[in-house]
Amino acid sequence: MPTSLPPTRLLPWTALWAILSLAAPAVARVPPASGLAAVPDTLQLVVVSERPWTSAVAVTLSLDGGYGDDPPGAEGTAWLLGKVLERAVAASLAETGAVAAVEVEGDRTWVTLLATSGDWAAAYRIFTRTLFTDPLDAALAGETRSELSGQVLFQRDAPVRAFELAARRVLLGAERARPPMGTLSSVSGMTVEALEATRARIYRMDEARLAVVGAVEPAEAASIVGAHRTMARRGEQGWMVEGAPLPPRAPGWAWETGGRTSVGDDITNNWIRAAYPFDGAAPRRPMEFLAHVIGEQLGIDRPAPGLISRRVEVRELPGGPVLQVTIAAQWPTVRAWEQRIVDIVDHLSAGNLSPDDLNRQYRRFRSARALAMADPEREGRRLLLEAESDGGPGELLAPLEGLSSEEVQRAAADLGEPRVLVYGPGGPSS
Repeated sequence: MPTSLPPTRLLPWTALWAILSLAAPAVARVPPASGLAAVPDTLQLVVVSERPWTSAVAVTLSLDGGYGDDPPGAEGTAWLLGKVLERAVAASLAETGAVAAVEVEGDRTWVTLLATSGDWAAAYRIFTRTLFTDPLDAALAGETRSELSGQVLFQRDAPVRAFELAARRVLLGAERARPPMGTLSSVSGMTVEALEATRARIYRMDEARLAVVGAVEPAEAASIVGAHRTMARRGEQGWMVEGAPLPPRAPGWAWETGGRTSVGDDITNNWIRAAYPFDGAAPRRPMEFLAHVIGEQLGIDRPAPGLISRRVEVRELPGGPVLQVTIAAQWPTVRAWEQRIVDIVDHLSAGNLSPDDLNRQYRRFRSARALAMADPEREGRRLLLEAESDGGPGELLAPLEGLSSEEVQRAAADLGEPRVLVYGPGGPSS
């Protein structure tokens, strides 16, 4: 690990989940033999986590493809399509009381359904039919396009949008650096045919992965949704696997060469994005713990002059997992914060996390993770990401001794060369 850098919307799911769990009436579950129409194709993977103490079910779909795949000149297609489908699903689910949301990322699309346990099977049938089968309504698409064109115009010059676009260009190259919401001309000229073409490419049931979290038996869930592979946890029991699990990722990094880019913009603060590629074969839990430790050491127990915000996370990019540190800081302190990121990563990769520090940090990490996973939509995402990275989902509350300082050091040592972007005042003109 080098010691210096090269020069160079989601619905409030947790609250809604609590309301459904406490207030939903006890309704008998719809059995698999209820005559529901079969889904058009068999899913690639289904992960089920049973929560028998609740009265709700969250279904999370992971689809390959997002705004980074928009065709040149048609930027914003995946984002606009997500909004059109979100509204179409809401209309089709109106009588059931179920709700759904679509979130489009650069390389992935997440779709979530939340329903009561008694109605989720019927809601799922409507949900998938609307997403994958029903033609898009031209009037709804036109209304949505007209309304959202105003959002594109309003956010066109937002500094955070420019920063994220520049960061994507640094990490993935110009060919995948698409503005998520597109441009005013690309969105206002979007046709239903263009939206349908993107839907045919991204919304593929046979390539989708799905998680079911809630008051549903694993066998029932698997029979309703259909799958090549099923992984399930019943109550507090261990994971059961039917069919071959997904193969773990192959070794390798999202990129082999690091670098540093500075982009000047006359705004009130700087952003720093430092991204380190992980070896693709690294287990996900040590990666996430390492991100937690770096976030803690970036200022939770020490003075943080000039710091406005910080976020440390593990992101999945097309080439593999990446540890991503994002800091907003005042201009005079930006170089110090950039150096602090490098020093912390070097410190950890050198094996300087003592057993006492490991235990203390892991207790905090485990508690924060458990609280976050109370949100069923986030739980579904975690299960799918772990299934993709490790070949199977890990336990939510693993034993403290299940993560050693050697594993953490190995994860840090497996980091590749970082790509760093510094955006804001003080750099070359953009």
